[in-house]
Amino acid sequence: MVKPVIIETQRFEDFRGWLSVPVDKSIDFHVVQINQGFSKKVGTLRGLHFQEGEHAQAKLVSCLHGSIFNVAVDIRPGGTFGYAYGKILSFENQKQMLIPRGFAHGYLTLEDDTLMQWCVDNDFYGAAAKAVRYDSEFIWQTDPWPAMEYILSEKDKSAKSLQELAQCGLIKP
Repeated sequence: MVKPVIIETQRFEDFRGWLSVPVDKSIDFHVVQINQGFSKKVGTLRGLHFQEGEHAQAKLVSCLHGSIFNVAVDIRPGGTFGYAYGKILSFENQKQMLIPRGFAHGYLTLEDDTLMQWCVDNDFYGAAAKAVRYDSEFIWQTDPWPAMEYILSEKDKSAKSLQELAQCGLIKP
């Protein structure tokens, strides 16, 4: 997979509600761990996070309640280094983003009380966990982060920019 893929989940509706199959064998993805994140307030920005080396993770991201602006940034060496992809994922649109290994991932809540989920294909390994600052100079392939007041953790506020990580040799463009 060269870049993130948007998966549109089909709903089967009747008078009781609906049923969907978000993942089946047509998606080449092996789930090792399922994570969920709940954010109380609109404007909560988490990320951009990644794991380096053999601990890198592909992710299948969805929003179970509310909506998010989901972002994946290519941090692999080569011509697409720094390319950023954003998409609104919501309970209503049922879209998912499949993100390959070698991407940093983050999201911004667009509603209060938002619950999102990301499945990963590799275990969490704290020593390999890194962050890229959300406002780095990315090469946006879609619309960038929506403008609003962001709520950030200290870890995400103090993350190095993509350019700083490249200059330090922590990632290679």
